[in-house]
Amino acid sequence: MSCGKRWIVLVMLSFVVGNIAISGSDNGERPLQKEGHTSYSSDLDAFFKEIDTAYPFLDLKDIRNDWDQSKQDLSKRIQLCKSDTEFLRIVFDAIKCLRDSHLQLTSVTIQIPMPEPEYYPLIGFMPAQDNSVVVMLSPAEYGKGIPIGTTVVSIDGVNAREYLDARGDELWREGGCPSPQRARLFAYRIPLRGSKGQMHTIVIRKGLGGATEEIQLGNNTEARGWPHVYHLPNGLTRIGRSFFYKKLSSGVGYMYLRRVDPSITEGIGQAVQAHPDVKGWIVDLRGNGGGGYDNQLIEQLKQLKRPVAGIIDAGCVSAGETLARDLRRYAQARLFGTRTAGSSSSKRTWRFPSGIASVVIPTRSRWRIDGKPIEFNGIEPDEEIEPLASDVLKGINTEIRIAESYILQQMDQKQSDS
Repeated sequence: MSCGKRWIVLVMLSFVVGNIAISGSDNGERPLQKEGHTSYSSDLDAFFKEIDTAYPFLDLKDIRNDWDQSKQDLSKRIQLCKSDTEFLRIVFDAIKCLRDSHLQLTSVTIQIPMPEPEYYPLIGFMPAQDNSVVVMLSPAEYGKGIPIGTTVVSIDGVNAREYLDARGDELWREGGCPSPQRARLFAYRIPLRGSKGQMHTIVIRKGLGGATEEIQLGNNTEARGWPHVYHLPNGLTRIGRSFFYKKLSSGVGYMYLRRVDPSITEGIGQAVQAHPDVKGWIVDLRGNGGGGYDNQLIEQLKQLKRPVAGIIDAGCVSAGETLARDLRRYAQARLFGTRTAGSSSSKRTWRFPSGIASVVIPTRSRWRIDGKPIEFNGIEPDEEIEPLASDVLKGINTEIRIAESYILQQMDQKQSDS
């Protein structure tokens, strides 16, 4: 299968999925090649050679045949390339085929025109227990007609679970996502993407075991961003940009980490100091966008009061995944939820011979405790958990409920053993 599809689709994925990042000018470090310059072919050949020689994940992701086909298709397109913009569109398609969140263009020397956006109905779904689909995001414009937790029976005449799982498979084949689980996440969280005004029909079930209702949804919102979590505890204390915490009524401590940045180190310290008597800690990494950390954070993980329960999903990416690994390693955490994104690697920068841009290229994966690469595989939970529709309708977060129960059970067991 060729991955050299339309540039518009790829660039939209750069906004929605975060696979392609474009930074600004390199201040003229290298001269901009002139329109129609014959070095376009040389630049592309050099990029192909660099990937063939140095990119480590073609076989891990089973995309070598796709890559070889893509090179053939893009080599034909480059012969007709007459501008820097056209050249970078071809490079975007090549990067998309490699399915790597960290493989990015940087130091681009020209302004890239923005494509026409995609739209969706501003509604989000998530897979739930009993092979069902429930609403995760329901904007005010839908009133009380589609509350969070509503079961979605079908989409455009197809069983909702089958429809969204098939869309996830399609997104993976199209390229741009680092793993099938990450592609599936976006199929559910940003569903029904397409042209503005496009209409869709969903059938929902009113309550549990209630009557069904057919609802028309229109693509009226630009497809940017996606819901990361649902029904978090009320009254969370916020530290900095990314850290939230509280002591639950059960006596279990709860932390939500949106990203991995300096506020995390500060926040964990404050949370532990504020609640030294907790029965254990839940560390919620769902939707964690990554970042970076050092040994100071690892030392804090070691100090977390046991037992510790982590919650993960395919929204947890990059440094969020290594943090999930280290939570298991240094805090003996039991992990609940679903497999993480599978995008965690060391990187270096390579520059096109003409100087038109640079490319951040992964060189190796970071590793799981079992020795397998995190890239593509992700971090697997100890206990796979999907939300329960009846919980979500009641405003309960199933994953937090189960993690909390685990900690309380461990404490009860410890007391009975003593």
